[in-house]
Amino acid sequence: MISGFNTNIRHRGVLFHVQSEDSGVGHPHIITHLFHGGNIMFSEKSSYADHVDDPECELRVKELMEGQHKTVLKRLRAGDFDDKIRERLGPDAMDDADTRAEARASETDPVVVGTLEAADAPPATGARFGEGIVSEKPLDEVILNYLVDNARAKRRRSPGS
Repeated sequence: MISGFNTNIRHRGVLFHVQSEDSGVGHPHIITHLFHGGNIMFSEKSSYADHVDDPECELRVKELMEGQHKTVLKRLRAGDFDDKIRERLGPDAMDDADTRAEARASETDPVVVGTLEAADAPPATGARFGEGIVSEKPLDEVILNYLVDNARAKRRRSPGS
């Protein structure tokens, strides 16, 4: 089983968490979840059963997992999940004023993801994959930190506090 990928990403003023994980060769599939506040907004699951007997199975699975993770991040930034998010969180949940700026940024900025595993070797670009955003924290700690930060921000915004 390969360590997963975790990324916190702000989209239209809302913080989301994207998590991709490998279920292992006994259940050869990769699943990527898009979370908000601990709730799953979207999931994508793909099989790698055809790679289980490949001598380079681990490398193939890592490539597939990374690709699926990046695809979900790109789809979020492109607005593919906006209707579903508004349906679940309410019509005013996201700040539409950020739409144009984020769209321009997504056209020029590559989506960078973090990994929980230690990178064995830097990619061909010379930079380590996920450099600057790699998190060794478990998901429950990431979510707890998000909830605490969110509660503090709400307390600062509320009048009379």
